[in-house]
Amino acid sequence: MAKNVERLQAREAKELIRREKQLGARRNKFYMIYLFMILSLIYITDEMASTISIQFQANIVTEFFVKNMGMEYGAGLSLFSAIGFISYPVTVLIIFYRPLADKFGRKPFLVINTLCMGLGLFLVYLSKDIYVYMIGGTLMSFMVSHDMQCVYILECSDEKSRARNYAIVKAVAILGTLLVPLLRATLMQNVSERWHVVYLVPAIIGFVMALFALLFAKETNAFLTKRIEYLKTPIEERKQRSKEECEQNAQGGILTAVKFAFRHRQLRFLIIACCCFYLASLGTATYSTVMAKSALMTEEEITLALFLYPVGNALFTLISGFVSDKFGRKITIIAMSCSALACYLLFILSGMFKWTPYLTGFAIGGFMGSYWGAGDTIGGIMFSESSPTNLRSSVTVINTLLNGVMGGLATVISMILLPVIPEKMFGYMYLGLTVPGLVGAIVIMWLFVGETRGLDLKKVTGTEWDKPKKIKEETQGARGHRGLQFSKSNGLNSAQTNSRWILSRKHAVLQAYSNK
Repeated sequence: MAKNVERLQAREAKELIRREKQLGARRNKFYMIYLFMILSLIYITDEMASTISIQFQANIVTEFFVKNMGMEYGAGLSLFSAIGFISYPVTVLIIFYRPLADKFGRKPFLVINTLCMGLGLFLVYLSKDIYVYMIGGTLMSFMVSHDMQCVYILECSDEKSRARNYAIVKAVAILGTLLVPLLRATLMQNVSERWHVVYLVPAIIGFVMALFALLFAKETNAFLTKRIEYLKTPIEERKQRSKEECEQNAQGGILTAVKFAFRHRQLRFLIIACCCFYLASLGTATYSTVMAKSALMTEEEITLALFLYPVGNALFTLISGFVSDKFGRKITIIAMSCSALACYLLFILSGMFKWTPYLTGFAIGGFMGSYWGAGDTIGGIMFSESSPTNLRSSVTVINTLLNGVMGGLATVISMILLPVIPEKMFGYMYLGLTVPGLVGAIVIMWLFVGETRGLDLKKVTGTEWDKPKKIKEETQGARGHRGLQFSKSNGLNSAQTNSRWILSRKHAVLQAYSNK
């Protein structure tokens, strides 16, 4: 036992020297510029890996199932969807993988995730059968769920521009997905069998950006500060900490993160808000069905609409970031949720009444930008700003899981309704399923969640929004007075809360003395 402790001490001593050296290293005055350029290109790779297979679904089904297996297209599509569930157990491994970034740092996983996204895209490029395709596709779907570039953006930005920087990088990434139709037009040359080659370009971008991240990206100061603090704490002192102190100082871990989240008021209500919000996610994955079946748009009209889709998406994403830093996270979530409902209604009406397809595409892009602008603010920014650095990556896993679970529940509900709803009414059905979730999220955010704008991520403990307990007066002369009750913290740090407590105690003692 003693030898194990000695080995751990020696290992941690070496790591401490390395981490202090990393923290003290001088950074080029242009470092933030080229770091955000690297993060933007990584985010483009992420967005392309997330959406590219949706755009080539018909090509994939036709080659692997219709031509290779001799199946009917409809049967092939059903089998393709069923096979997709194979990747779900692999994706669940995120609960063990992502928390490792809280112990070993953000940079290693930024590099690994980007490299593996490129590898997944490259495997699809090489695929000649469904089996190789599924390996590549599963690898892509697993890596795009980690969003380590988002953690980098939040931890490398100051308090006043955090949400704005996040929105700008994501908007650039969304616009970057225009590469897919451009590559489709230039590389495929209207030959459907050449769809594989489109995957090669984002694969190369992923490989290059992984190398750039390895060479030029530095570990975030937020992680280094918290990790150094942990390493400087003697092992004996760590063992003597209370259960709550151990949770607050733990170096990652999904179970610890879940316990921590449910112990503290802010994160509990954020979880409830996310459950409501993600129930409304069905509209984000069904807009092409609404255009084809409900609005009866032609292929040409759908193509024109989808050309404006990234523009609307990027514009509303940018708006959400600027509003968030200017007016706060809660106002942003409420405003963008209302905007999402308005844009989706405009999308339905524009398609049903045969308005210009450009408006239809811009409207659904506005819905996506508004919806995910609010969603990223709740599940990305506010989850991060409400968690201590040592648990930040682990806590955000909860958001990822909630997205999958509640999105799956919404899908099950729609599957029950689809057989009895006319195709013409699909759009209105999806709108009806969207409204309760967004309204529920708005109510919870307004009433129960504290504002997080302007907080220093290095100092956040996660306890800032917990209700203080009533303190009973201990002095004899103050028996007739009610026990002091502290106001809600509402974004104050623990030092500020303690100072208010001390002042209130002094006042109570003086009052009691004067009554005597």
